[in-house]
Amino acid sequence: MKISAATMSLAFQPDLIKKATSSPALAELSKPLPTPVKPPRDPNEEFYRFEESPWLPKNDKGEIDEIYKFLSAEDIKPMRDKFLEIELKKFESSICSMFDDFHNFKQQLAYLNPGLAGKHYGFTLSFDETIKITDPDGVLTPAEHTYLTEELNKRKPLKDALITNAKSIMTLLDHYSEKFGTEHTLNLEKFSKVIDYGQVFSRNTIGNFMDTIIYQIERYAPKREVKEEPLVDVHA
Repeated sequence: MKISAATMSLAFQPDLIKKATSSPALAELSKPLPTPVKPPRDPNEEFYRFEESPWLPKNDKGEIDEIYKFLSAEDIKPMRDKFLEIELKKFESSICSMFDDFHNFKQQLAYLNPGLAGKHYGFTLSFDETIKITDPDGVLTPAEHTYLTEELNKRKPLKDALITNAKSIMTLLDHYSEKFGTEHTLNLEKFSKVIDYGQVFSRNTIGNFMDTIIYQIERYAPKREVKEEPLVDVHA
């Protein structure tokens, strides 16, 4: 076995080896890569996200296909009408299901908890996507409030219909301006402060639920931010 002079030289220079292996450059390379920072969750975006012209086909990037950008409003109208027709049916189906379920619950409550039978209360959708009890007259005790919250959240069909209806309301508010106007906006966080289904159901003996919901939106929902036009022509 032959040992070169260079190898022998390094063997007797431990300080040189130590400096080489402990250099800042090598230390940096040995550090673990930083963990990518995940953007914070936005429950509002996860629940419902505004989509431009949802009745038009989109490409893989979620953008409107080029061919549809050149169609006239007259050509697009049938597609928009069909979209709104489907959305309105979804709204009607889900809110009627909620009405029936809530009515059945109150009938059962007359036997299970007679003390609540004569009290007015309602429900809405909370920020965590559970059923939240509304008590506009302040007639419920803390125990009754807890009891109603637990019992209504056990009713999965009611909760599913509530979530469907809430998304439908947000969609119609964004895209059915003829009925809902263009002044207000609504998201999951604000929903429970605006919509009270107890009021919606108690004020409608003929099932005209949408008008009461629009009334609540006009009265309680935040207004859309208006982008001000520049006073000076910035492109001049």
